[in-house]
Order: sequence, then structure tokens, then C-alpha cells
Amino acid sequence: MWQSKPVLMLLLLAVSTVATSGKPLLTKITKGASTALYTAPLSAGRPLVLDLSAPAITTPCSGQTTTVTLSANSTNGSNPLSSVSFAATATCAAAPSGAVGVAGLARSSASFPAQVASTQKVANSFALCLPSDGRTGFSGNGVGAAIFGGGPFFLAPPADRPSITTLLSDGIPLRQPFSGNPGYFVSATNGIAIDGTRVAVSGSGALVVGLSTTIPYAQLRSDVYRPVIAAFDRAMGASAKVAAVAPFELCYDSSKLAPTRFGYLVPNVDVMLEGGTNWTVVGGNSMAQVNSGTACFAFVRSGGSTGSATPAVVIGGFQMENKLVVLDNSKKTLSFTQNLPGMGFSCSNFNFTKAA
Repeated sequence: MWQSKPVLMLLLLAVSTVATSGKPLLTKITKGASTALYTAPLSAGRPLVLDLSAPAITTPCSGQTTTVTLSANSTNGSNPLSSVSFAATATCAAAPSGAVGVAGLARSSASFPAQVASTQKVANSFALCLPSDGRTGFSGNGVGAAIFGGGPFFLAPPADRPSITTLLSDGIPLRQPFSGNPGYFVSATNGIAIDGTRVAVSGSGALVVGLSTTIPYAQLRSDVYRPVIAAFDRAMGASAKVAAVAPFELCYDSSKLAPTRFGYLVPNVDVMLEGGTNWTVVGGNSMAQVNSGTACFAFVRSGGSTGSATPAVVIGGFQMENKLVVLDNSKKTLSFTQNLPGMGFSCSNFNFTKAA
């Protein structure tokens, strides 16, 4: 029988009471088959790219700014309730391929979450449940969900399960914007561990960790990449190893990897964050299925060097899939669940049937 912890129930109550007079807004998230970008149908049903690093809503237009009408559905956390349209300020910029603009989610008063909070009188907080496209060992149809404005977040079936916000970690403090980037950064005060063993990284101090929905796979700075790759290689052994497939260095015969509800049974990668909470990357978020017989360790080199303006780690979209990730701009915290399929949930299972 599934049971939630009392402290997490208190967290749910706190999240549920932050919003003031309005209702949170809900939207679908779709993962592009060719672009690997995550979009939401916020512009008259047309897609905007969700970008954690972009400080504003952008759309093709003349001049510097314009006013656009955006739409989503109000929600009780379980279903859509009613359609809501509102005017938002957008910056003029070219649209990414396959979209009509960008919904900037970064820490800015011009961002999409900030404008939702202002127009709908809800909390400046949002929850992302990025979908898998079904090629990771997890079930998925490429459609997830996001809720802007706080509140609970339910995934079905069955209907009697509690909100998955009860599974959220304690809030991890957000760092100040890093090197002028208004996105979201936290500190890995204890570094990175592979299969429970801490990886020795040159230099000292906490690692800066960023989050990105537009980078497909986790990026590691050069001084971090090599020891992490070496540690994962040692932990895996050579029995299933095959030739590399770009852009990945470590690839394996997937027929020799045991499937589990967490994805392939491979060593966990733990990014050990401030406060003692680990961002744990299990097989479903670490092994990219590049073809029918090959899965590769989905961590790539970002460039930069120790002490540079490059974060030590950027957690990419693939590593965020099938987790609920909550960014609270009012409290300046990051919270997240561990791997949801391992607990019987999927980000593709939000019930988008309108409540009566």
C-alpha cells in the first residue's frame, strides 16, 4: 500500500495554500521527435518552446516588444477545468524550428511564469513533468504536463492515488544567476557519485549545477566529464561495451542490459546537492537508445574548464523526463521527485479530460 510521509504532506499543504485568488494554469507538454525540444500549445493552440534559460516570452514581430494573447486551462491539479486566455508582453525574436515562439521560464519579471502569476493572481511557481518518447525503457507517448501557479499535481491511473507533489524533495536553495544567465542553478556541495562512490574531481568547492529544457542530454564541463566517464566505464565493465555512437563516448549492447521499471539496470549517477538531497539519474534517464541494439551513456562534454563561466553540470531534458520538477520563484527553491516510473507513475498519464 502506497503511503506518503507526514513531512511531505505538510509540504503539499504549504504548496496548495500559496496561491491567492486565482486557479493555476495547466498545459500539455509535447516532445518534438526531430528537435527533442519540449513545447506547449499556449498560442492559440500553436506551440511555444519551454526554455528554462530564457527570461521572456518571444515571438516573431516588428519592433522590440508586442502584446500576445496566450491560453491554457485552469486546473484543480487533476483535470483541466476551463479555458483561460490572457494578454502577455512578448519580446520580438525569431521562432525556433517547429514552434511559433518561446515561453521563457527563467527568473525574470517578463517570464511566462511571472506573467501567469501576475495576471491570474497565483503563485510564481511552476511544475514540469517532461514526457518520455517511449525509447528509454519507460512507457510514454511524448506528452507530459505543466502546471503554473502552485497546487497539487495528480497522475492517473488509478484515481485514488495521492498527488505526486507529496513525493517532492525538500526545497533546495537556488543560486544567484550564474555568469549573467537568468536560468536555474543549484550547488552540488558533495559532488557526483557513480554507483555510490564519489567521483574525484580536480579543484575544490561545490559544483554549480544548471537545469536546461533545451539541451537534450546532460553536459559536463571538461574537468568533470573525464572522471565521470572513467568512473561509469569502470562500474559497467567491458562485457556489454560496443563502439561509440556520436555524440556519446560509452555505448553498450542493449540486449545485454537487464530491463527494470527504472530503465536499464546500470550504475546510478547521483548529483549530490546542497542539503543532502541527491538528483539521482537511473538507467531510464542515463541510457539513450540510439538504435534497436545500442544504448549509450547520455552525458556529453560541454567544454570550459575549472573556474570558467561554464557550469560544472547542466542537467538536460533527457535527465529531467519522468520526474516532477517544481521551481518556486517566490521561495527561490528547486524541488523534485525521484524517478516516477519506478513508483508506478508516468508523466504521460495526466488526465486531460475536462472536469464536468
